[in-house]
Amino acid sequence: MPQKPFSAEFFSCLISSETSNRFSLSDYFDNAYSWEYDFCDNLPCELCHRSVSVTSPFSYEATNLRALCIVHTTSGAGRLYYENASGINAGYDLTKDTLAVIDCRKNHKLVCQHNIWEYTICFVSVTVLEYYLQKIHSLGNFIYRLDRYSDILAAWEQILRNTADTEIHGLMRSQELVSLFTQLCLVRAVEQTGSYHVPSYIADMHRRFTTAYHEPYSLDELALEYGINKFRLCREFAKYYEYTPIQYLNRIRIEKAKELLISTDEKIVEISQMVGIENTNHFIRLFKEKTGVTPLTYRRETPVID
Repeated sequence: MPQKPFSAEFFSCLISSETSNRFSLSDYFDNAYSWEYDFCDNLPCELCHRSVSVTSPFSYEATNLRALCIVHTTSGAGRLYYENASGINAGYDLTKDTLAVIDCRKNHKLVCQHNIWEYTICFVSVTVLEYYLQKIHSLGNFIYRLDRYSDILAAWEQILRNTADTEIHGLMRSQELVSLFTQLCLVRAVEQTGSYHVPSYIADMHRRFTTAYHEPYSLDELALEYGINKFRLCREFAKYYEYTPIQYLNRIRIEKAKELLISTDEKIVEISQMVGIENTNHFIRLFKEKTGVTPLTYRRETPVID
């Protein structure tokens, strides 16, 4: 149990901050929960959560905060600078419908770089969730995509709905946090190992998307090829990989495009074709939808991480 209010500990761990008139970091703690209950030393406990809307310039950097935080972007885009598994500070895009799990004991910086960024942030006690946190980061990707097919989204929304500050509701939140983090670990385990009996046609689609993302695909053609109703195909694929097939494919294409924008001088039209999107205007719209900025703006404003 913290020896001082969590808000005081948060501000004591700040390295720097920059906020607009619309928002103050103290707003994070408007609905902080009580730590008076006996179970708080032995079960995962939510410290507070808040949905916020910030505009550029906005940023804060902190370290050595004894908590983890969950950041769910609902609109716009932000950027996270965070110490990765190799101990190197790297940059990560937090785009619409992503959920990031951050170990606040490490140096971390959240930045609104473009227009408006809307997100929900949730701080959680770290001690009992240590296993889950280490597992998620060891599997190599602590940023998740949420969509209407995801069990992760359902678990996350249940935590946000349970807001009463009573002992029984605190116990319920602890149970819901365990459920959420179990889902987070399972999703990454499936991606890494292909276990839990992923159907062969789902595994084959996943393999094709990751190795031949530049090839043309359509949902109707995939459904016909595998002999499965396209709606079932979407549900089944999202069950194992968080996304529908086309969402997953577009995610890979945009990630590859981001790499090419930073590492090469290729023109936008050429990068679009290299990642499998023939229509350059569609590529630009899709890129902006996923990242919050156009490809040219991303190339110009994203620092190269050594």
